[in-house]
Amino acid sequence: MANKQLYTPLSKSKNDIRLLDLEPSNTNFNSSICCHLRHAVLRPGLNFTALSYTWGDPTVRKPISTNGHTMNVTVNLYDALQHMRDASQRRTFWIDAVCINQNDILERNAQVLRMCEIYGIASSVEVWLGKEAENDAAGMSVVKELGASVSNAEDILSKPLSDKNKEDFFNILSACNPEVARAVGRLFKRPWWTRVWVVQELSLANQATSIVRCGAQVAPWLSFLVTAYAINEFWSLMNGIISTKFPDERLDGTEHGVRMAQCRNINPEFPGFTLLELLNQHRDCEATDPRDKIYGLLGLAGDVDTIGVQPSYTSPPQGVYTDLVRKHVTATSSLDILCEVRHPRKLAGLPSWVPDWSTDQTVPGICIHDRYLGGNNFPGSPIPQFEKYAASGSSRAAVAFFNTTLGITVVPVGLIVFLGKVDNGMALSDLGDIETLGHADEEGYSGSNIEIFNNWLNLVLKSPNWEDIEKRYGADNVLEVFCRTLISNRNGQMMKPPNSSKIDDEDRDMSDVITEDGEEEEQVAAEMLSMSHETFASCLMVSWGKRLAILDSGHIGIVPEHSALGDAAFIALGCSVPLILRKRGSSAAILIGESYIHGIMDGEYMDRSTETISLQ
Repeated sequence: MANKQLYTPLSKSKNDIRLLDLEPSNTNFNSSICCHLRHAVLRPGLNFTALSYTWGDPTVRKPISTNGHTMNVTVNLYDALQHMRDASQRRTFWIDAVCINQNDILERNAQVLRMCEIYGIASSVEVWLGKEAENDAAGMSVVKELGASVSNAEDILSKPLSDKNKEDFFNILSACNPEVARAVGRLFKRPWWTRVWVVQELSLANQATSIVRCGAQVAPWLSFLVTAYAINEFWSLMNGIISTKFPDERLDGTEHGVRMAQCRNINPEFPGFTLLELLNQHRDCEATDPRDKIYGLLGLAGDVDTIGVQPSYTSPPQGVYTDLVRKHVTATSSLDILCEVRHPRKLAGLPSWVPDWSTDQTVPGICIHDRYLGGNNFPGSPIPQFEKYAASGSSRAAVAFFNTTLGITVVPVGLIVFLGKVDNGMALSDLGDIETLGHADEEGYSGSNIEIFNNWLNLVLKSPNWEDIEKRYGADNVLEVFCRTLISNRNGQMMKPPNSSKIDDEDRDMSDVITEDGEEEEQVAAEMLSMSHETFASCLMVSWGKRLAILDSGHIGIVPEHSALGDAAFIALGCSVPLILRKRGSSAAILIGESYIHGIMDGEYMDRSTETISLQ
């Protein structure tokens, strides 16, 4: 089929889009798919359904008839059209792969900007999860039952769960047998949930009319969001049910549903998400085109006009990512976007100071985080105001862009002289062992059963730099400093935990804590910082994938996994948190990533002299 035979230019002045009329089939499910592609003026009240789906393998295709011409579409789209086709009535859809001329780059650029408007105006959005698998019908029934158990789904999705909600959810989920529980969980493992475009598509959709289709099974979209919250609340229960018959099966994926519910921003007091927050929150989402990791979220960002990002499929991904940093720094006078640099990286040719959004990094951020209770994508009310770090005080970024280098002005803090092992998931139970802090022996801290916690605590308590640490924080404060560092000194409300009354009395120093007989009792970390154990456990996520570091200045901090001895901590003007750099000569360096360094996060070092470093 010649492209020009099917696609005629869209009229910008008429606000044109293309719609696809799917002809009915009252004979055979496997009969040929016939469609008609036409122009329509996009306006409120236009009746059509927007399809949300994954393209699937672009190299394997099946034919459909469109305006009398053969069009080859991906197998997943073909399956969706088969299942959505009505027996007697024509149905009208907007489908990106068909309604946008994919061979016209300029049209693609323009239509990407309109997708938020298209999904917002659509009468409904229909999600296609894929063909039905074993027990999916039973799983979809549970989803519908959970959705029907609440009188107002929007209340569930915007407020903490009530005791009645929890009781109803528990009764429904606990009645599932292992096969059905696994089927419910697997619905959230479908590739659709990980696609970056669906975040915008469903966040902007008419929530009440949108549906989810899995083969012949259909459930309301809001019921899926309620199910995500219910499973998140009773995750251990569901995993326990599944493991009785399927010990190797693990429940995951529902966090995507929770985040999508939160992105809808239905709370008028919530200031909305910035592009940087959205990029951080959905970094683990996938896109066939690396540029879409940015373009797929533009419609939800409240600051997109200020930053000035425009889709351009003529620029390579490296150019798009680099241009975003330049525009973001210029528009905000902030270097916080540099804090999104993670390792390892996938795209070749990126400067070290440009985040590689193409990777599915899930390491929690320090500077940029999720504004929800617990700070780690847990259900709950969004946090309209939170306490930001201000390592560089009120300074503005002082930068110079030159080709692939970025000149920044920095305040030196210190060199990394000791590094702990990488945290792969510290548990709350480990922290209760702080109560036995006195039981230290030559083999290590015997009060801890977990290697990482053991390693980190001993790194501090037995450091050859103990005098520097003691001088920096005071011996009687080191334990509290350690506990605050584990959570980057932020509680579940993203605020600084209140000051402790010290451990037992104001005069005790660290030598009193490290006793031979271990008779002294200590507060557990959560109690020390006036936090519940559950909140402290959620806040521990910030250390995941990072390492404890001690600087030659005596500072204690959390640094990226790929940090090395000799790397240096700097405070860059205009950056909320310290950066870890690896020097390349006297004035050049590569960026390793962001860090939390206790004692310098509120501008304490900004009265010191600065220097200029060129990031390569």
